[in-house]
Amino acid sequence: MDDTFDKEQKEIDKKLKWYENPVLQANNSSSEIIIKYCTWLSSLWNGLLIIVLVPIIVITSILFLLLWILPGFGSFYEHYAEARDRKKYYPPREEMKPWGPDNTLIHVVHLCALESKLPPIVYVSGLGTSMYVVKPLLLKFVEYMNEPIEIISFDSPGYGASEPPTDWNTQNAASELSLLQQVIENSRVRKPFIMFGASAGASLAQLYRLTYPEDVAGIILFDPTPSNVFEPGSPMATDFNRAFSLYSKMARLASWGLMRPLAPLIRYCISGEFGDIFRHLPHSHVALFMTKTVLLKTGNHFRYWHTIMDYITQLQNDVTIQRNTPLLVVSALNWTKNRPHGGLTREEMRQWWRDNQQPFVHSSDNAGFIPRTDYTHTQCMLDMELAANATKAILTQI
Repeated sequence: MDDTFDKEQKEIDKKLKWYENPVLQANNSSSEIIIKYCTWLSSLWNGLLIIVLVPIIVITSILFLLLWILPGFGSFYEHYAEARDRKKYYPPREEMKPWGPDNTLIHVVHLCALESKLPPIVYVSGLGTSMYVVKPLLLKFVEYMNEPIEIISFDSPGYGASEPPTDWNTQNAASELSLLQQVIENSRVRKPFIMFGASAGASLAQLYRLTYPEDVAGIILFDPTPSNVFEPGSPMATDFNRAFSLYSKMARLASWGLMRPLAPLIRYCISGEFGDIFRHLPHSHVALFMTKTVLLKTGNHFRYWHTIMDYITQLQNDVTIQRNTPLLVVSALNWTKNRPHGGLTREEMRQWWRDNQQPFVHSSDNAGFIPRTDYTHTQCMLDMELAANATKAILTQI
């Protein structure tokens, strides 16, 4: 049988050409195995590349979109939207005065009353507010007074329609006091007048009264922030420092246009006193409050506010200050949270706030203190009937 096989193989070999020897040809079975193996490896490699590279490409694209394209578009839109809103809500031109630093325009509301025999009122507004809010309140105030009275108020650079400074670091206690004096002088307000300080504005009003006592016939402080609020041990120190940092971050987000959509959410969805504040504010103020300019201003206000407090503390402890100026403090003591600040209970916070407002009272020998346990801070700021009644009370001492 082997001989037969050998003969057949020899016959086959004779028919093949010399270079067609089977030993020289490819092994098809091995080739197919190699091809299948290489194909499998190639598919595996491509699959791994897809699994690894696709998420990287997607993440990179998202980051590029979020960190470059959208901020660029957001920044462009924010510039457009702020310019649009400033134009839309721009106050009457006669209210814009070149009295700011380097002759920048500031928004001054001057309600004249030439026939009035009452001392004029210089109204100093608080942190983060603007004449968009204050002017309607002052008009209500005049109605509640039931007789003509001259009132002047203004927005510090960066608030409301007032142009921002070229350098935020130039704003400090001295510059704010100087601006207040300049507004009073340029407006030719009759002296002596009544200083009216609301909220954080009470600090600047008190500083002016202690610095220029001959200009002030009387002073009303609506829920003034205690001058030691930034000092260690104050239950509000941590919250105020956090607010300073928060406003800086909000300003950065606002520069990309990311704060603007939050305005309606804050107005309608946030509970408590913070949301209540926004629900009472006009749309013009809210539209500009969520801009980079105003948020930077508010954060900067926190930065130099404590220096105003320091000056007040020094002057109030000065035994040579004029102490016969009529002074009235109205304190809002209704805290909405069970633990408003620093872990204190509502009653503890009420007592701390009341006790630490007393240095304002002690700076005058003719001072009154009205505790309003039924009023929150916001309610106190917005009640112009209460403001008018406080003014009538102080007038009895002038």
